Amino acid sequence: MLGHPVFPVVNLGDDDHGRFLFDEFEKAGCETRFVSRAHTGSSPVIVEIVDTANATHRFTSTCPQTFVRFPKWRSIDRDHVCQAADTLKSVSVFYADRVSESIVLAMEEAKRAGALVFFEPASADDEMFDRAVRCATVIKLSDETSGKSIADCNLNPESIVIRTHGALGLTVSNRSVRRHFPSSFAPRVVDTCGSGDMVTTGLLDLILKRWYREGSWKVDDVFDGVEVGQRLAALNCGFTGARGLFLAAGGSHVREMLDRGLDEASTSYVTTLGSCNRY
Repeated sequence: MLGHPVFPVVNLGDDDHGRFLFDEFEKAGCETRFVSRAHTGSSPVIVEIVDTANATHRFTSTCPQTFVRFPKWRSIDRDHVCQAADTLKSVSVFYADRVSESIVLAMEEAKRAGALVFFEPASADDEMFDRAVRCATVIKLSDETSGKSIADCNLNPESIVIRTHGALGLTVSNRSVRRHFPSSFAPRVVDTCGSGDMVTTGLLDLILKRWYREGSWKVDDVFDGVEVGQRLAALNCGFTGARGLFLAAGGSHVREMLDRGLDEASTSYVTTLGSCNRY
């Protein structure tokens, strides 16, 4: 939605939820040739239940109406990796937030080709976790999920480690360098869902822009990028849903705000939009 070419390698089912997700990828401008919709499987669903009055939310994998459990996430397989092999050799950034043998194979292929491998693990109890960590360029962990239980000694010492602390901000460390970034002020708080995703979005956007311009990226770009991501996350808190800001303002307008530097004008504009506009 910010204008970067994105190639999701995802395993969905050929069901209503899968078709909805496929359409969302297309609407966002993704290249969908590697989005699989298997006739034999179902698509994963997670429900967000939002209390906008108190700015709180919770997630459930059970249907609130029928109390039936929704299908779980299913990994890609080796065939999916083979189909995307040429693309994996040419990408600038490879992102993953889960691990399986096939996902780690894809991570390693992208790493060998010179990509920045961004790993945001949902848990550390998978047997493939150690392999994923070894090839990760940037590892992002959250105190509010499994990140709190993952010690620095279990991570690749060459990796840049980002630890998010909720409202307290985040910490970025690389070898002997360690910097804390306080959270950005949110002009309106309706739903904090997606805040971590927005930090990642702002960070990767800045790295890619500098990479395109200068032919490489530096550790300082990560420091600058997390600050941009934090400001983007703060603005997104004013809307419901993980992509509320993008859906309310439009991707092209968010692109303009990022290029301008998320200044006071951006904050003023965002607060004029309805918190649930178009969502």
